[in-house]
Amino acid sequence: MDELHRNILFLSVFIMVSIPASIIDVKYRIIPDWCVISGSVILFFLRLFISRDVLLIISLDMFSGPFIFMMIRLISRGKLGMGDVKFSALMGVFLGFPGWFAALSAASFLGLLFAAAGCFTGILNKTSRIPFAPFLTAGSVGAYLLTPLILRNTAVYPW
Repeated sequence: MDELHRNILFLSVFIMVSIPASIIDVKYRIIPDWCVISGSVILFFLRLFISRDVLLIISLDMFSGPFIFMMIRLISRGKLGMGDVKFSALMGVFLGFPGWFAALSAASFLGLLFAAAGCFTGILNKTSRIPFAPFLTAGSVGAYLLTPLILRNTAVYPW
């Protein structure tokens, strides 16, 4: 399988599980485990058998994001939901760690803009709970599409 088709396959799998997760997060403030687990497992095996990535690297990519998110969850005393922690595993196996970090940066910026606009218009206040999965999804897709351009001339390349 050539690189273009492989990238389309990976992106399609991610979108097929992250869009429903985002919609459910907006509607019910929960990210279903079936979305995160099924997507993570499928992408794990795609990376292992199609991309021929090293098992240890895939595992580190998949678990480093949730570790960082769990630390944020503990420091923030539960302000970041467990669904977001689990969703970061999906992001990690999809993007690799450099891409995960880029996606988190973009998602945080988008979430901040959304919260600022909501507070400015009076729709949100300081205690409003904002679903983060849509921003994580948008940041991940953006990072997936842009990371190859950013990292083209570096030794670190997730795909």
